[in-house]
Amino acid sequence: MRAILYHSNSSPPSRAVKMVAGILKVQLEERYLNPVARDQDTPELIEKNPMRSIPMLDEGDYWIADSHAIIVYLFEKYAKPEHQHLYPSDIRKRATINQRMYFECGILFPRLRSVMAPTFWGKLTELSKSMKSNIEDAYRTLEAYLSRNLYVADDVLTLADISIVTTVSTMDGIYSVDGKRYPKLKQWLQTMSQKDFCQKYNEPGREELVTVLVTMMDNNKHNQRAKL
Repeated sequence: MRAILYHSNSSPPSRAVKMVAGILKVQLEERYLNPVARDQDTPELIEKNPMRSIPMLDEGDYWIADSHAIIVYLFEKYAKPEHQHLYPSDIRKRATINQRMYFECGILFPRLRSVMAPTFWGKLTELSKSMKSNIEDAYRTLEAYLSRNLYVADDVLTLADISIVTTVSTMDGIYSVDGKRYPKLKQWLQTMSQKDFCQKYNEPGREELVTVLVTMMDNNKHNQRAKL
């Protein structure tokens, strides 16, 4: 029996899990959830995942939510010797990867979500100054990380890159990374976008979400004008 991945194509965390599963060649049964329609709020799913978040991995007798926890779990269970660079056993390297992923879940993704939520609620027509400032701050932090290594946590690809690229590539679609101010971040984005797993599992959902956000902001603007 295949494990079930409850996911949304446009969800950055879902994309991260799908990329890692693809790299590790883990076959999952995918079940789509519409987060706007709150498909994740059924009694069955709430019992398994009280956070009501997407994605969630369900193995029948075990289930786990949060993309960062899921990708580490998949690595620990399915990684082969050729995958060890993604999450090496060296405790310092692993701690750095963990820190970068905590940065994403604690700072980076919430700043994207602060744009997404009011857009879906019909309130946001364009990014506010504070939203832009917060995104710029996140870009500066990533630029600093990338000044130390070729990738965000090491000189080789790790789980941190796979997780972070889903959020940053989406941010870039609504508030572009300035290549003059953040050249290393811009280059990293280009490098990641060329990888097969990104093109297959990240890019379609990224394009979908960016298009929806841009379109909805424009619609919100017209709707607010119509009420005047």
